[in-house]
Amino acid sequence: MQLQGKIIDKIEQLDLNAFTINDIIELGSYNNLRKTLERMTKDKIIRRLIRGVYDIPKYNKTFNMYTPPSIDGIAKAIARNFNWDIYPTGNYALNVLGLSTQIPSKYIYISSGPYRKYVYEENTIEFKHASLRETNSFSYNTNLVIQAIKELGKENINHTNLKAIANNFSLEELENICNESKNTTVWIYECIKRMRGISNEKCC
Repeated sequence: MQLQGKIIDKIEQLDLNAFTINDIIELGSYNNLRKTLERMTKDKIIRRLIRGVYDIPKYNKTFNMYTPPSIDGIAKAIARNFNWDIYPTGNYALNVLGLSTQIPSKYIYISSGPYRKYVYEENTIEFKHASLRETNSFSYNTNLVIQAIKELGKENINHTNLKAIANNFSLEELENICNESKNTTVWIYECIKRMRGISNEKCC
């Protein structure tokens, strides 16, 4: 099989919305992969989204158009490339959990890496550095919930929005989130315990 076919198979196998050379580096030398990606971009087999980040365009027959790239996929590809841990924050965290229907133009992540900002068309991807203690001591789900609660703010927390967050997770997942978050800010931990209680009520 030619290198081009191996690249497509690898990306589909990994189920990546966007990718970099580092995601496929085991398929060949860096120079060969770079030249092949350049040729595939020129032939419109893949799209170059930002420098070093690509995707395989998917055609939507219903709307007779190619599906727009995943901004979250671009962010995750960048993070994998630099070996960063990242988690959605701000309004985007609310969007991920279904508490906001507003489509963000700025996608903000906390990151174990340095501050970085990237722009794709009209969308901004911003990575804000957080200490390893903040990012590495919690799982993705726990970080996501903590960031969403922070964004809502202590004065705006109520039963409705806590229930909306809890509905994204199973009871087992909420138990894990609650156990992991014991050392976070007290008021946030109290909110997470309330979420677990809401989920328990739902199961009864």
